[in-house]
Amino acid sequence: MPLTATLERQTGRLPAELTSFIGREAELEQARRLIDGHRLVTLTGSGGVGKTRLAVRAADLARDAFRDGVFFVCLSGLSEPSLLAQAICEALGVGERGDGPADALLADHLADLRILLVLDTCEHMVDECAMLCEALLRSAPELRVLATSRQSLDVMGEHTFTVPPLGGPRAAHDAGADGRECDSVTLFAERAAATVEGWTLTGANRDAVVRLCTRLDGIPLAIELAAVQLRVFSLDQVLGRLGTHLFQARGRRTGLRRHQTLRATVDWSHALCSPEERLLWARLSVFAADFDLAAAEHVCSGDGLDAEHVAEVLTDLLEKSIVQRADRGSQVRYRMLDTLRQYGAERLAALGGGEEGRLRSRCFGWYAGRLERAREELTGPEQVRWLDWFDRERANVRDALGKVLATADADAVRGAMETLGRFWVLKGVPGEGRHWMDRLLATRDTTGPGWSGLLTMAALASTMQNDLAGGGELLERALAQARADGDRAAAADARTGQGLLALFAGDFPLALERLDRADELYRETGYDDVLGLLVEIFRGTAHLFENDFSAAVAHADRAVRAGEERGEFWVRSYGMLVGGLSLWLAGDLDGAMRRLRRSLRTKRDLGDRLGITLGLEAIAGCLCSGGDHVRAARLLGAADRMRESTRTSWFGPYHAVLRDVHIDKTVEALGEARYRAAFEEGERLPLTRAIAEALDEPVPGGEEGADSGGSPLTERERQVAELVAEGLSNRGIAERLTIAKRTADSHVEHILAKLGYSSRTQIAVWVSGRER
Repeated sequence: MPLTATLERQTGRLPAELTSFIGREAELEQARRLIDGHRLVTLTGSGGVGKTRLAVRAADLARDAFRDGVFFVCLSGLSEPSLLAQAICEALGVGERGDGPADALLADHLADLRILLVLDTCEHMVDECAMLCEALLRSAPELRVLATSRQSLDVMGEHTFTVPPLGGPRAAHDAGADGRECDSVTLFAERAAATVEGWTLTGANRDAVVRLCTRLDGIPLAIELAAVQLRVFSLDQVLGRLGTHLFQARGRRTGLRRHQTLRATVDWSHALCSPEERLLWARLSVFAADFDLAAAEHVCSGDGLDAEHVAEVLTDLLEKSIVQRADRGSQVRYRMLDTLRQYGAERLAALGGGEEGRLRSRCFGWYAGRLERAREELTGPEQVRWLDWFDRERANVRDALGKVLATADADAVRGAMETLGRFWVLKGVPGEGRHWMDRLLATRDTTGPGWSGLLTMAALASTMQNDLAGGGELLERALAQARADGDRAAAADARTGQGLLALFAGDFPLALERLDRADELYRETGYDDVLGLLVEIFRGTAHLFENDFSAAVAHADRAVRAGEERGEFWVRSYGMLVGGLSLWLAGDLDGAMRRLRRSLRTKRDLGDRLGITLGLEAIAGCLCSGGDHVRAARLLGAADRMRESTRTSWFGPYHAVLRDVHIDKTVEALGEARYRAAFEEGERLPLTRAIAEALDEPVPGGEEGADSGGSPLTERERQVAELVAEGLSNRGIAERLTIAKRTADSHVEHILAKLGYSSRTQIAVWVSGRER
């Protein structure tokens, strides 16, 4: 059966707007002028005033001015300032460099690009954002940054724009000279109509709405929270009850009036919640980002809230707009706006009695348990599902780990970190792995029984960043501890790490000696871990670099068979890649191309950017040897662009020699000028086009030609749009059309981009309009 499970890589595209955007014409124009004229613009203002919505809309309007794209990075869920550059790299699709920090990689990647980078919610790490922005703007002359923060970054050249509340009427009876309502009244009316079926703004209720919006100071979040209360109260009741809270809040002598107004509105919304709703609101604040129902039920239940009632109470909070839906593909997920999450965190802390610490421990325990389950299934048919899960939960895992790393149960931390080490390896992000491993090594006593596996994973992160001395020291400790514990499986993992270290050092005989010893141990203990499966990949690579191609193919084939037997894809596809490289160097171009294309198809479906890069380069080598030098140069160009977003290789620095062979032969055949022209053309190829060219396949969905009937969409995209209009999810579309879900995801993204839309509802309206 074809591989249909996919990875949804988090990208930095602008978030879709789930509700209508009201007014802000003057603010949008001002923001646009600032973006056009200045390289760093910060939108400041109090919580709930609408900084993020304004930034997203302004960035979308400015998109055409940035040839290399507009990228959005939400920082509200990031609690580790030292991972700021890494988070931005992830949003840009830039993987890690094996031998340098993420900020240096980011600066290098942005150096020649014309990009608008939107950094949302900077206030909790304002110093780090300021320093990084200043460094990036110095190194990337065409970069522009649009930030949102409750305070300015205070960087030279920064231009700040304080986002005002929504405009209100000059008088209660004044609807404007043109008959249009002011923005704050329009917002309340639209949200009220969405809350209560049949509600409309009339002459009879308009005066009350105007007074309400005036009392709320035009703060969008406060207005939306008030509109939701129409489910329970009449408009006059809402106005009367709110007035009491505002009077109390404005009696305080601290804070700006807008801050007091929003606080009073949130206080009021909180007071209108049931005791169970208040408790769940507080407990949900332990999630740094979006979460699913299972996590909420496990973490937030107990002591006043039964697990079987969490879904019901969560639904109530959803109806009150305290919680929002934040689905990812077919996965139903939830989130709280940052202002409301911070309020919940304050309430959680105020509960006392160790409630906050207990919830933090439960949150870490939930993710530690999921990681334990993942480790058991990471080498089988559930591998892709777990990699997808890791992408979704990465922010929550980071935050939970950071809160308890030094205090949680040692066994739980050790087990979670060992599994996370495997995820960081599979995702090609050794820098993040090393960050957490170094923190653990600095805060915990890692001597004594049971620590061998953790030391091995820490060593792998160091090795992949070319710190061979540090990695070697950790591996010596890991092996000694495994021997002391009598743990032969841990000893096998440590030997695998030593083999990889020797491979990176270029000592191939030593690498084979150590990997052979690891394999002997795995035969005793079983190949139930991803490190055990990787032994054959590393052995094959060592033989390849020794020019023993038949041995390299034999080991690569064993890795493929082992993956097939388990239903695993990641290691299996690397086996195909190593086998294909070996056959190419041995002169069997047809056999090499078959394996390399099988590998690339799998890497494409997995979303494995490092694997795709290596696959494109290897296929370029085959094309070069077969005389197709122009196409080889194009693929080398496409791979070079991808290489900027990976910078890590499983095969060590000596793999670069193979790439140099491709380039030298292609330049010799074409001449420098023709090679450079083809190479640069390849750099500009969309990834789907580059992969299709490497596979000698048509572009997926017929993207090379739109229909001639006035639609910007291709035939396949029109089919997908019609299914979106029917209400099908991306997974449902994939099943209906018998395509991979990743392909369906891609089609929907292309449709939104071509039509200039941000929501599936807009697609449905477009389809309906064409049918009439």
